[in-house]
Amino acid sequence: MTAERKKFTITAYREKTGAKAPQRLLDLRKSQLDIYSKITKSLGGGPKTVPEITDATGIPSRSVLWYLMTYLKYNLILPTGKTEEGYYRYALKKKEAVG
Repeated sequence: MTAERKKFTITAYREKTGAKAPQRLLDLRKSQLDIYSKITKSLGGGPKTVPEITDATGIPSRSVLWYLMTYLKYNLILPTGKTEEGYYRYALKKKEAVG
């Protein structure tokens, strides 16, 4: 996610409410961007399971799973198979060339 996307989120709040975004919302958005960055950086090295991402990022596994399911819903990642233990491996979806 980019600063442009962050600005859009905060701008949308301001336009909808007519008020400056509360610090709580700004902090939440910053936290979400930080988690997104850590998870995508971890996946940048290749497909990983939830426990592997947890180990690499320090983010609790329940949060990693929640974010991965969100990314899956929005088509940002895809499952690439299962381990012998039954864990799914997830990879970043390759961006398609436009033009």
